[in-house]
Amino acid sequence: MHNFKAYLLPLLCSSLLFTGCSKNNEVDAPDPSQDRMMQELESSPVKEFPKTANDQHDITLLVDYDRRFSEMSDEMEDELIKMRDNGSLTDEFARSRKQDNIQSALTMLKALDLKTEQGRYIQGLMAQYWENQAKLLNQNSKASQDIPNSTPDNIKGLGEFLHAQEQLDHWEAQYEPAEKSKS
Repeated sequence: MHNFKAYLLPLLCSSLLFTGCSKNNEVDAPDPSQDRMMQELESSPVKEFPKTANDQHDITLLVDYDRRFSEMSDEMEDELIKMRDNGSLTDEFARSRKQDNIQSALTMLKALDLKTEQGRYIQGLMAQYWENQAKLLNQNSKASQDIPNSTPDNIKGLGEFLHAQEQLDHWEAQYEPAEKSKS
């Protein structure tokens, strides 16, 4: 989970900074699209679940999913950057790779044999985000962008995805002290 946060949060912050810097001397009127964007980024408070005997099983599966998916995404991103730098990247290829990446995320998530309510809750939030991204990619004909811009449509559901990450981090932290004391 930490890898995705490392990529998403700086991207969103920098896009907001660039948006702010590019404004001329306009009257400071509230921007409804930025309000929507900030509402999308708000994540729900961490939800409390009772501890179960299967918690560590599910935590391990979700953390492993995150690691494997992050590695795969990093490799895809590196490939697209190299192709773009070489001038061989086409919009169709970039779109296809992004579609593959989204489908891989969904397939990997759905394959997890999670046994707890909290694990399935986190899985559902993540799957919902990736399903939304698939819909947006299918609707968006501008596939030449390597990183989606931060329009409200492109960040739809991101707050829930961030909530899923926070939920997993919180859940994992509940067991870390017990693991450290066993060592």
